[in-house]
Amino acid sequence: MKRHASRIAAAVLLLSPFAAYAEWPNRPIKIIVPFPAGNSSDVSMRILGEKLGARLGQPVVIENRIGAGGTIGTAAAAKATPDGYTLAMGSTGPLSIAQWLRPDSMPYNPAKDFAVLGAVAYAPQVLTVRSSLPVANFKEFLAYGRQSGNKLNYGSSGNGTTPHLVIAQLVSEARLNAEHIPFQGGSQALTSLVGEQIDFISDNVPVIQGAISSGRVKPLAVSSAKRIPSMPDIPTIAEQGVPGFDYQGWILLVGPSKLPAAIATRLNTEVEAIMKMPEVRQRFGELGLAPMDMPKSELAGFLAAESKKWQAAVKVSNAIETTR
Repeated sequence: MKRHASRIAAAVLLLSPFAAYAEWPNRPIKIIVPFPAGNSSDVSMRILGEKLGARLGQPVVIENRIGAGGTIGTAAAAKATPDGYTLAMGSTGPLSIAQWLRPDSMPYNPAKDFAVLGAVAYAPQVLTVRSSLPVANFKEFLAYGRQSGNKLNYGSSGNGTTPHLVIAQLVSEARLNAEHIPFQGGSQALTSLVGEQIDFISDNVPVIQGAISSGRVKPLAVSSAKRIPSMPDIPTIAEQGVPGFDYQGWILLVGPSKLPAAIATRLNTEVEAIMKMPEVRQRFGELGLAPMDMPKSELAGFLAAESKKWQAAVKVSNAIETTR
């Protein structure tokens, strides 16, 4: 009798995790955003979280945990209990760039420590020049930047940031004469561009949209393979003389690598459904973001390809940091 009871108890213990997953979620879910509140990536996660909470029947809370280029918050997500109650916004810097930029101090392995739960959005950039630069379009910009005696300087939101690496890659591929001037953020770089202290920048739509609309700077091209939905009249770099150029940020929903498959599948299903909603796509477009529309089967390959792409960009930029 005791042996029979022991077997029943053991069976209950074995089944209890599956029962817990079946009940998920039964309390609020947290999404860590490793960047400050109010920027486009943060707002995109709040939009996603609002819809996700409604579909799952539990509140989704956004926690901004910033620092070290996004790696502090991303590391916290990697080390979280894999129970589906702590997720994170995965993005280009922490998941594809940081490992090559700071190889001596990475607190996680992007390829092994995360489960990719859903594709959210691309964050393309716009290459923008000072209003007095004597070029009318991107092809003229290329010719000007290649001409002997013309030394351009470009600003970015900081050494090793996505805007820096996008331009460093362009300078390399297009053979431009250009020097990098890092700032403490995109808004400072834009201020210097408007003040004509630097020649050009590349940054996300929310950073430069106001200056473009007011005519204080000239937009010449977008960094992605496709035109930005909210700025359809601005051609891509690839269309205008640098074939195949496609560098842009992106946003994923991720969780700890040992997240139960049932929870990961449910989250992927919900994210795909949310990103098909017309109102969500419209709100993302207003943020200068483009829905990724990438099926789960392609996500792992996407992350590996992006890692390789940005490794090369970091090398070209000479932005590698070491603690030696």
